[in-house]
Amino acid sequence: MLDQQLQEKIIQAALLEPKSVQQQFLKLMEESGEAAQAYLASINASGNGYKHLDINATKEELVDSLLVILAILVKLDCQPLELHKLLEQKTEKWLNHQVKDE
Repeated sequence: MLDQQLQEKIIQAALLEPKSVQQQFLKLMEESGEAAQAYLASINASGNGYKHLDINATKEELVDSLLVILAILVKLDCQPLELHKLLEQKTEKWLNHQVKDE
């Protein structure tokens, strides 16, 4: 999903980020809330239609959340190879827990 150049840019930005890990976790909650708001507005959920946001706004907010998560992982010294292994393990676990059609 990420090419080497983009991966390096994300790591560089994460290392330059002055927020502590604790502050970044709070930022993650903020970004998650914004993603939820954008999605609710995009489906015209009650009380959210006035925001005039579409699914593209939801995608942008989700990417903001993803970048914060990646920045936290960098601050926790998670190396690209380790992240790759964790993603493989967690994806396999996720797939194994999917409800199987009978």
